[in-house]
Amino acid sequence: MIVLTFAFSGCGARKEEAPPPAVHYGVADLETMVKAHPRYSSYFKLQTEYNHLLEQYRNERNRLIQAASQQKRINAALSDQTRRLAAENELKAKVKSKEDELNEGLKKLYSDISKKHAASSSLNLETLTPEERAEMANLQMKLTILGVTGEEKEKIKDRLHALMELRASREKAEMTGWTVDEVNQMKNAKEKAESDLTEFSRVTAENIKKRLASDNKVQLEKIEQSFDAGNQEWDKAWQFRIDSKQKQMADLKKQIMADIETEAARVASDKQLDMIFIKYKANINATDVTGDMVNRIVNIKQEEING
Repeated sequence: MIVLTFAFSGCGARKEEAPPPAVHYGVADLETMVKAHPRYSSYFKLQTEYNHLLEQYRNERNRLIQAASQQKRINAALSDQTRRLAAENELKAKVKSKEDELNEGLKKLYSDISKKHAASSSLNLETLTPEERAEMANLQMKLTILGVTGEEKEKIKDRLHALMELRASREKAEMTGWTVDEVNQMKNAKEKAESDLTEFSRVTAENIKKRLASDNKVQLEKIEQSFDAGNQEWDKAWQFRIDSKQKQMADLKKQIMADIETEAARVASDKQLDMIFIKYKANINATDVTGDMVNRIVNIKQEEING
């Protein structure tokens, strides 16, 4: 805000207090005044050069990072494949361990119920062949780790459903003499075990996926940090150029503002204004002196500017 104030005072005793003089305000548009200054074109040129420097710096930095990290990215991709395979094996092992734990519970329940009856049998929970179990595990990997979509996802889900149906049909153990409640108890226990295993697989897969994503982010950050560490002199030279251009802009803007303030003082004196604002509230009565200011600013002589 450009403000110019005047103070008036008198002397001698007076019987009555005189009313305070009326305050007169002026207002002017700063952007218009700045653009009217003879050196605004120089300021605009500096601003354009500054923005161009920033763009050059960013583009050059990105190009150098890509060039410097090309081999690192290849190594990171190979490492990512290794980590993905390790993650798949980790998920398989954890799910198998959980499955064995749940199966032990089912076997114990089956044994406890069977002991109540004359017939004695054992529950066979390994109902799928090793090949079928491996196929089922691989299909689950594609859904949980690889995240397949579209038609391939539907085919995988159909095949998984068929394998689960096959497993269910083979799990029918002899339950001769069992009561309806006992049969339902065993059935409900199996369904709960399957549900628990499915949820365990989902949560475990999600945690592994988050860990892989976090590892990939860390790898990228290391590549950029490595670039910054190895190119400090290059970056320092660019920052010097950018900072220098920014200082030129600031110095010239300061000179322009000083000229505007000088002309504002002259206009205020000529028009007997107490203050000139560049912003003011609508409920304040102010005279627009933008035109007067512009007329003075455009006529600033070049030698005065240089001086």
